[in-house]
Amino acid sequence: MRFWRLARKAAGRAGLCAALGTAGIGCAQAQSSVTLYGIISTGIEYVSNVKGSHLIALANGGMMPPRWGLRGDEDLGGGTHAIFTLENGFSIINGAQLGGMFGRQAFVGLTNQRYGTLTAGRQYEEMTASLWWAESANLFAGFGAHIGDNDNMFFTNRFNNSVRYVSPTFSGLTFAGSYAFSNSTQFSNNNGFSGSANYASGPLKLGVAFTQFNRRSNAIPSNLTSGAVDSTGWGFSSPFVLSPTGAGTDQQRIIGVGASYDFGIFNMLASYTNVLFNYSDSSGLRLQNGEVGVYKRFTPAWLVGISYVYTAGDYSGGRSPHYNQVTLATDYLLSKRTDLFLTGIYQRASGPGAFAQIYTTQASSGQSQALVQAGIRHRF
Repeated sequence: MRFWRLARKAAGRAGLCAALGTAGIGCAQAQSSVTLYGIISTGIEYVSNVKGSHLIALANGGMMPPRWGLRGDEDLGGGTHAIFTLENGFSIINGAQLGGMFGRQAFVGLTNQRYGTLTAGRQYEEMTASLWWAESANLFAGFGAHIGDNDNMFFTNRFNNSVRYVSPTFSGLTFAGSYAFSNSTQFSNNNGFSGSANYASGPLKLGVAFTQFNRRSNAIPSNLTSGAVDSTGWGFSSPFVLSPTGAGTDQQRIIGVGASYDFGIFNMLASYTNVLFNYSDSSGLRLQNGEVGVYKRFTPAWLVGISYVYTAGDYSGGRSPHYNQVTLATDYLLSKRTDLFLTGIYQRASGPGAFAQIYTTQASSGQSQALVQAGIRHRF
């Protein structure tokens, strides 16, 4: 009798099964798994102009930034699963950790095919999570993101202190939304919200998303920024996170639409994003990004893609920078997990004071910059 009293007090089903096991009694447990995964990527890169000189270096990342992570899934019964993700970024060049221990992602939640998925922690907002497939940089173009990743389609910024919900799919439609708490008594400072809708039917995919970061410069460190624009992250400074006078961003609003279509003989993608930066010195900047890209698998192992990005900027003081960027890339699979890549990117800036800066590189001393990378990527 004492055994059964102890068993009833055991925490949860796992505790009960463990107690029964000590008595030689079998117990069926829910299925659970933890998966270790990651990406290791590097290459030799040439940059035509870095502060007036050319650069030849070993690149951290190349096709994708290196990372490793853990994903967990426990079947709770009734179609509900407990899930988690912990993901760390690191430098392949020197092995250093980039950002926090799990600075890329850290969340836990519940998922159900009927009711959707609810998670909480450090997560991507919807410009990244729901529209990533409409930017060539995420598919074949390596670091050919829209300049400075100003619209956050290339996994730069995350939401800290956030909750996120993703709906089930209804006749091809999926909805998602996230909210980042300020975690302070000043509720409207350093918070954010995001939403999206996606539609997929056969070869067609459509999406729309928006994100707003509120008064991020009112908190140090900010709860809403990380990755490439954070000095503790990838070591890359976006040319737009500060105003021309050096003031921080109080508010950033982003809205974007994307489309892709599989024509059978090739795939095509297109996107448009509109981004507003409101700076703490009362000035502002609006950026509009348009992209078209085409890619094709000539064999199951060999992919070739080309994309063009045009960005138009308009500062409140009247300055209007413009950027044209062309990317040509090829990728060859040696196996399901290992591939070789070659990427060429050319960016041309125009307008008073504008300078070229391909994503993750340092700024050019002039209005043009070219980058060529050749390397290897391994997934596990």
